[in-house]
Amino acid sequence: MQRTSDNHLLYQSITLNGVTSTLNWYFAAGSSPGWNGITVNYQMDGNYAQQPYTVWLDRLNFSYW
Repeated sequence: MQRTSDNHLLYQSITLNGVTSTLNWYFAAGSSPGWNGITVNYQMDGNYAQQPYTVWLDRLNFSYW
């Protein structure tokens, strides 16, 4: 997911068990896409100068009970 320059959310793709599916879903920030699924939150902290950077998650594990 990425936040676009016009403050929307673009869900590009999802990969599960090595299979990537293209989504290209585009929603207003804060709107509900009407999808029931998993939300994974993580915090990206900037450096002392708050320089922009890109983060890719690979081999992310989560558990449920």
